[in-house]
Amino acid sequence: MKLLNKYFRLKPSPASEPAPSQPLRIEIGQLLIDRYKLIELVGSGAMGSVYRADDQLLGDVAVAVKFLTHTLQNEAIAARFAREARIGALLGHQSLNIARVLDYGMHQDQIPFYVMEFMQGQTLDDLITAGRIPLPRFIQLMSQVCSGLQCAHQGIHMEGAVHPVIHRDIKPGNIFVIKDASLGELAKLLDFGIADFLSSQAPEVRSRAFVGTVAYGSPEQFVGAQLDARSDIYSLGVTMFESLTGHFPIMAEANTLESWSQAHQYRPPQRLRDVDPSLKIPAALADLIMSCLAKAPEQRPQSVAEVLQSLQAIAHQQYPSLPGMPTTVAPLPQVAPWQEAKRPPLSIAEQTQVVFWSLEDLAWRASWPKNKPIANIVFAQTIQAPDQEAVALWVMLTKQEIEQFALSNRYSHFLCTFAPHPTILWITTLFNRKQDPRWLPCYVDLKNTGGQQIIKLLHQTGYYLLMLFDSADPSQPANVVTVRIPQHQCQLLQDCLQTANQKTPTGSFAESKQLLKQKYQSVKQKILAKLQK
Repeated sequence: MKLLNKYFRLKPSPASEPAPSQPLRIEIGQLLIDRYKLIELVGSGAMGSVYRADDQLLGDVAVAVKFLTHTLQNEAIAARFAREARIGALLGHQSLNIARVLDYGMHQDQIPFYVMEFMQGQTLDDLITAGRIPLPRFIQLMSQVCSGLQCAHQGIHMEGAVHPVIHRDIKPGNIFVIKDASLGELAKLLDFGIADFLSSQAPEVRSRAFVGTVAYGSPEQFVGAQLDARSDIYSLGVTMFESLTGHFPIMAEANTLESWSQAHQYRPPQRLRDVDPSLKIPAALADLIMSCLAKAPEQRPQSVAEVLQSLQAIAHQQYPSLPGMPTTVAPLPQVAPWQEAKRPPLSIAEQTQVVFWSLEDLAWRASWPKNKPIANIVFAQTIQAPDQEAVALWVMLTKQEIEQFALSNRYSHFLCTFAPHPTILWITTLFNRKQDPRWLPCYVDLKNTGGQQIIKLLHQTGYYLLMLFDSADPSQPANVVTVRIPQHQCQLLQDCLQTANQKTPTGSFAESKQLLKQKYQSVKQKILAKLQK
């Protein structure tokens, strides 16, 4: 638990102490969005509380759930939280060097939370505290940090455009280092988007126009300027300096926002050799770090790609055989990690998690099929990874609808008829207390080979991926979420499939659809009443 405390930069919360007060109750044993069971409180801080939880969908594999201190008091704030969490999810699917945001939602319709992968390792802050980081290790880790940053700065595709993502809080505490079978070590960046959202909700931060950590903030951050990638490069320079020397390149006279602002804007950084005369590093590396610390953004490297290229050149000259050096953005692996001979065997739950991630990756990269109309429709289709297959419900909505239901609960219900033609009506409901529910019906032909495979997979996996496409920009999903199917519904699906195999149709699929549509209207109120409880 100590590692997880440091991972989220939290103070330990011993079992003998009461949990921090919350506007609404958060209790051990609660199940979030019918998937994540809270196991224990790990720690708490000014921005929220972190719990270890079991992902029941994937065989109780451990995840970390962070509840934010600030409740989502209006729709605008809720929409922003959902957008920032989605940014974190998208980035985690694009680079190995960015920690995954696995899921997010609202507890009791007010407390926002997000779910992250559970990682075992140390922060870069821990490594610095333990002692000087050897130069080869430093170059490896910083190159991987640059790879993750480069991915974010290149941008993500959202709402019909490419949006560069600026971290705003690069520091050793937001860089997590884990063991990796092929690279030896893997550096992962934490808190993309979420840190910005959390800080901007605090009145004392909004009034001062500063988001970040004062010791690592760029000069332009302190004056509320529009930030770009070069602000992250400045913070990266502070991080690299501290990683090699254990000291900050710039110190404020007092630990106040104003004093740090003056220091970063006007005080020249110390030279590495002045801080630590015993430090032996190439002149090119010292020059690179000092260039990142330039006061004016135009005097710094203009992209993280330039920093990465410089690190690669230094590595090639000093350590030609150094492993783990990315040449560009580190791509996600195409083969499940447990298949690598070097990696210790994973548990069944961990194997399930990795396979699930590969399916999610495919879902996020999908485009709306060219043979489907650009219209508000719902259809089911399978997604195949090398070692697994799952069902996805493809849905097209307007951008406004997708944003309205980004933090909604997801509920599934199935109706079955065997006459005149064996058919299942698969109902997905998006529900929150601020809007009318959004109903997403899908009809599955139980005498069709494709339909039979869909129902079989739903029964076997116990979940499906809900892929929401914006009708104005269907080039990739606007959101991908998971809907868990309760055990009794999985059993119902198996029973329906077995019975359907024994039935001979006496009419058409269209006739059964019409019959189920009538039942659908009557069952809506029952579903809604259950959700409102």
